[in-house]
Amino acid sequence: MTTRALAAFAAGASYDGLPPEVVAKAGALVLDCVGAAIGGAAVPEVVALTGLVRSRGGVPEATAVGARPGFAAPLADAAYAMGAAADVLEHQDGYRFGGFHPSHAIPAVLAVAEHVDADVPDLLTAVVVAYEVANRIARAAHPQATKAGWFPTAASFGAAAGCARLLGLSEDGIADAIGATAFFAPAILIESIFAAPGAKPAFAGQIARAGVEGALTATTGLTGWREVVEHPRGLVSVLGGDGDTAHGLGSEWTILDVHQKWFAGCRHTHGAAQATAELALEHDLKPSEVSTVDVEAYDVALLLVDRPVGADPSTVACTLSLPFAVGAALADRYVGGRQYATDRRTNPEVLRVAGLVGLRRADDLEALYPEYTATRVTLTTTDGRTLTRTVDTPAGDSRAPMDRDRLLAKFGAYADPVVGAENAARVAEALLGPSGSVRDLIALVTVFQEAQA
Repeated sequence: MTTRALAAFAAGASYDGLPPEVVAKAGALVLDCVGAAIGGAAVPEVVALTGLVRSRGGVPEATAVGARPGFAAPLADAAYAMGAAADVLEHQDGYRFGGFHPSHAIPAVLAVAEHVDADVPDLLTAVVVAYEVANRIARAAHPQATKAGWFPTAASFGAAAGCARLLGLSEDGIADAIGATAFFAPAILIESIFAAPGAKPAFAGQIARAGVEGALTATTGLTGWREVVEHPRGLVSVLGGDGDTAHGLGSEWTILDVHQKWFAGCRHTHGAAQATAELALEHDLKPSEVSTVDVEAYDVALLLVDRPVGADPSTVACTLSLPFAVGAALADRYVGGRQYATDRRTNPEVLRVAGLVGLRRADDLEALYPEYTATRVTLTTTDGRTLTRTVDTPAGDSRAPMDRDRLLAKFGAYADPVVGAENAARVAEALLGPSGSVRDLIALVTVFQEAQA
């Protein structure tokens, strides 16, 4: 379990040495993140955060992907802006064995890749490095960190490794980048996220920013703490974890276990959302026909997403609320970015059902966590029927993955209205190909936005 081993892996990774399925997964994850950023850019909380970045100006080194209209900013600022946009709708990926979002690293890696004029295969190699480093750190601290009240910032350290690689640093330099990130990574109280304040998306932006700053610091020749991961008072230990973070590097590909979200919202709401949507479709239920909603889940779900919403909830609050997810899924048979628009998140029938939800622990479901985020929903109808559905592997899980059509549909729902269907298709082709330059790819998702301004 050493920082040095993680750096050695990052320095030695090569595109030609990556299994095809790993490359394909990396492309799909970047596509997902770009789509989420495009969709999130119009959310008021993100408009406020990216507006601050835009107002500061600075050297235009990389594009703030997803910002409307598009603009360029210093590397760390560009990563921050995209990070906030990609997080706000909670439609990004996640790693169930780490309790975090490894895609928080992508805005950092993408900004640096654009800046150095990397090609898409170089980008994807750096993304794989970032995920493998981040996932191992987070896995070693999960679920102890979450239960102690911390959100793992492992993506900052993975981002630093990926960015340092793109910047041409040696193994020593990458170790310094990972170690220097300790001085930039935020300390995130998980309750501060799930309390759902308007500033919440800033935490994801800051995680991305920290990775860029750590890598840039190493380029100056300054050293980082090369025991940041494994020291007895280092990152993993302080978060309550243990274990060998370097186990299986280069042979076990944790990126393949990363889930993508078919439903938008915190992962711990997905089982309930899917079970409710399936029951609504199967029985042609209307919200007015449901009188009670009983949801059974595992301890972490109760800790994080048992969040009632009021009469005028914010987008951030709704994305972190299991009761809201149930109400939206019953009304619309799906929970995506559209369900967080003002007219849907304040819809009386959605909010009425949300108010009916009772969430409780089930011993059999708790025993399955974290291998499964299993959730059981029981709906009682006004005519006396009792309808139950259990979902243990929500759509998008690595064991129930989204196929290519669903991946493209999710991306297109966000990208097509903003950058045009033709540009969106070309972005998907470049990332899933993979081929072309990162700068050309970025231009495809920003030119139309600038024309719209």
